[in-house]
Amino acid sequence: MKNQLSAISYQPSANNKGFTLIEIVMIIVIVSIAIPALLIVLGQETRQSVNAELQINAVNVGQAMMDEIRSKCWDETAASAANCSGTVTPSAIANDGDDRTQCTGAFTGTPYDDVDDYNGYSETCTWGGPSFTTTVQVCYVPSGSGNLDSISPCVTAQASATDYKRIQVTVSNATLGSVNLVTVAGNY
Repeated sequence: MKNQLSAISYQPSANNKGFTLIEIVMIIVIVSIAIPALLIVLGQETRQSVNAELQINAVNVGQAMMDEIRSKCWDETAASAANCSGTVTPSAIANDGDDRTQCTGAFTGTPYDDVDDYNGYSETCTWGGPSFTTTVQVCYVPSGSGNLDSISPCVTAQASATDYKRIQVTVSNATLGSVNLVTVAGNY
């Protein structure tokens, strides 16, 4: 009897599939590096989308206030509320209308009767979650002024009156910062 030692060799077959220990360790290392990086990117994208939504909401809040202001007469010396044109002598910029109540989610209260009544107006509104603070500044535009963004100081005296008023609505949010909307109302 011959004693034959046959060599045992391992030959992988097509049916024998799997990962080696080294391959599994490499996969774990790669995944453990990739997942936190993906979570950081996802978190930044989420914050940016929230900021974009806040900015859109802030612009909408400011535009609503601007539309309300622009719908008023240029000055209280106008002949009637229905016909705001024909103002002859502008008055000092001041609140000469009724008091407006603070916002509780919508623009409420007795409306002001002309544009300059809103000078110094401030309100804080909660619009479905985030809180926005809206402030308004109304100034006369000095004759020959080409830069409306830097009218300083704000001229409100009747002696400095012109036929143009600069209206600036600033909407602020703790997360977003502030958004400024500026327009000019003319005495026409």
